[in-house]
Amino acid sequence: MGDYYDAPSWFQGSAWKILEAKGDYSIFLKGAELAGYKPIMNGNSILTIMAPDDKAFSEYLSKHGYSDISEVNTSELQKLIGFHLLYYSYNKDKLVNFRPEGDLATDEEKEKNAGMYYKFRTRSSNTPTVEIEASTGRRRTVYHLDRFIPVFSSRFFQTKTLDAASNYNYFYPNTIWKGDEGFNVSNAAVNEYGILADNGYIYTVDQVLEPLETIYTKMKTNGNYSIFSNLYDQNTSYVYDATLSKDYGTSLGADSLFIHTHGSDLPAIAVEWYSTKYADVADNASKAYSVFAPSDDAMNKFFDDYWEQGGYESLSDVDALAMKYLLKQFVYPDGIVFPEEIKSGKVKNVYDMNFNFDPDKVTDKSMCVNGVFYGLNTIDTPLLFGSVVGPAFRNKNNNYYLYMLAGAGLIVSYSSQDTKYVLLMPSNEIIQSEGISLRTYADGSRLQQETEDGLADVSTSVMRDVVNLHTVTGVQSLKETGTQILATQMGFNYLFVKDGNITTSAAYTQLLEPDNNVNPFVSFSEIKNGNASWNNGKTYSYGGDKLFKAEDGDGLKHRLAVCNDSRYVYYQFAKLLQKSGMVTSNDAILDLIGTSHFISFIPTNQAISDAISAGKIPGMNSSGTVTSASQLRQYLLNYIIRDKENAIVAYPYPGSDMKSATYISANGNPLIYTDNGSSITININGESANVVSTYNYFPFAFNDGCFQLINTVL
Repeated sequence: MGDYYDAPSWFQGSAWKILEAKGDYSIFLKGAELAGYKPIMNGNSILTIMAPDDKAFSEYLSKHGYSDISEVNTSELQKLIGFHLLYYSYNKDKLVNFRPEGDLATDEEKEKNAGMYYKFRTRSSNTPTVEIEASTGRRRTVYHLDRFIPVFSSRFFQTKTLDAASNYNYFYPNTIWKGDEGFNVSNAAVNEYGILADNGYIYTVDQVLEPLETIYTKMKTNGNYSIFSNLYDQNTSYVYDATLSKDYGTSLGADSLFIHTHGSDLPAIAVEWYSTKYADVADNASKAYSVFAPSDDAMNKFFDDYWEQGGYESLSDVDALAMKYLLKQFVYPDGIVFPEEIKSGKVKNVYDMNFNFDPDKVTDKSMCVNGVFYGLNTIDTPLLFGSVVGPAFRNKNNNYYLYMLAGAGLIVSYSSQDTKYVLLMPSNEIIQSEGISLRTYADGSRLQQETEDGLADVSTSVMRDVVNLHTVTGVQSLKETGTQILATQMGFNYLFVKDGNITTSAAYTQLLEPDNNVNPFVSFSEIKNGNASWNNGKTYSYGGDKLFKAEDGDGLKHRLAVCNDSRYVYYQFAKLLQKSGMVTSNDAILDLIGTSHFISFIPTNQAISDAISAGKIPGMNSSGTVTSASQLRQYLLNYIIRDKENAIVAYPYPGSDMKSATYISANGNPLIYTDNGSSITININGESANVVSTYNYFPFAFNDGCFQLINTVL
């Protein structure tokens, strides 16, 4: 940390002697001597002292039921007096605007985050505790680091652009804010600044400094928050610390010392320091946490209003991942939060959503050694839980999809309040139809699927594809009557709605199969949030027993290349491709090799047959004999547009993102595409054709291309 003591050119004596000479600090000095701190105050160490006078100490002792400081047991006295003794020596300027860069900080550097390095290490700590690790049943000796004390300077509040007095008094209502010309230190105002001793600085304060506890201790010892606290504790982990074990293990009679944390997903609110590394001066001086803990009454009411409606029987029955997301709604990992910041909407949780509570209605609030604690008597449904992904959090029969959303990393994206969504949500049974199961292990639950190599986690890419296929933007709802084509968040995959039923573009291609007797459409129904929709759109369940999936077959290129069955709607066009020499021996189409996506407007079988008979197909006579393969090839390419020449962002249908425009056919000729709103027309070489309405303008969409049938050749 460096030496922050400004060595004086002359000496006034040790801090002990100066306070002794003042005459009205006898109780503080007696306590320091009983606690064993007299040697360091008398010159054996460089330090900064916050000294309460006898009047302040007498009031403190009376408040806590003591008639004399000698009645306080040694460990408590060490904790109390140690909280007044700061490591290193700080003059007023350094306490107002401490710089982790040290004395070499430039004027420009001093203005950066001025006053925000507000915590200073003291000699106060709790004795180690022995705790039982739930997952192993082992006893762990937990080391408690020295307390940091908050020094709230005028620069601190200026940098935060907050009113100093009202925000300070929110946490310290019994202390007068006197820090406009300097600072208040935790719960005390400063009477006299920077008395210079030969081993540091003394600041006299108007109250005894109450040792701050961790957020965890504050919450754990308040019986009103036992549910939230116990749920938080389900994520407890004990981390072995080699440095602490080496430095202090022997003296404490322990081979191993541990730090009590709460895993990687939740802030470590049981640890006194933000970072357990001594060298992390800047982080430990500036960073902290804020926890907004719902009371037991608030948690129980939330269960009644939310989870019980989704089929859960008790809080202990609620899915662990859903509960972890709820816990994270109420923690802020990036610093201490003041009431003015809550009211102004400046502070957002880890899901980029505002904390939505009134700090004026909070009765339990505390400044803590590692942040601040707010106790909430009521909670509104968090925005995340009230969004279109809400049913995955609420409904027991949709919790598999919660793991899909989380695994895909899309929960926050699809809970955004800036966009309206329509989201399909499959039931657990539908997801299980794919051989996917939710399995629980010591480190949590995850979706898994049987593979050739045995059981394996469902990949992130698979989960992302499923979620994106089930999500639509830019529409208000699914139509109960008529038809509707919806572009999903998975490119070139669509949802088709017809008369209150729904299917995917991938499933719809089954209708092309001559022997198909399967109706690809299934029913759907809205999953409501009580009697209303969700805060950013609508969510629907769907029937059937299969999960909606994207197109994963051989693609349209292959279908056209190998088609030899006259019952296919594209048979005649496929035969022309073959006769033109465009189809290779390995079933590729020459002019589509290297094309990622293409669109073809294919004349119906009848239209092509009639055109052949009439001799209207270039390069072919009326008997169907090819007279010029190259001429036929160039003609057929009129009906194809490729992403080589065009920006293909969507497949064609009325209302598609494929807009009316002139596109370049695969042979270089212009193809004029017109979306008429309820129909589609194309024009090639001055002749027009209409997309047939037989299939409700639903495009036959594949992973490499799409076709629409037109009523005539051009």
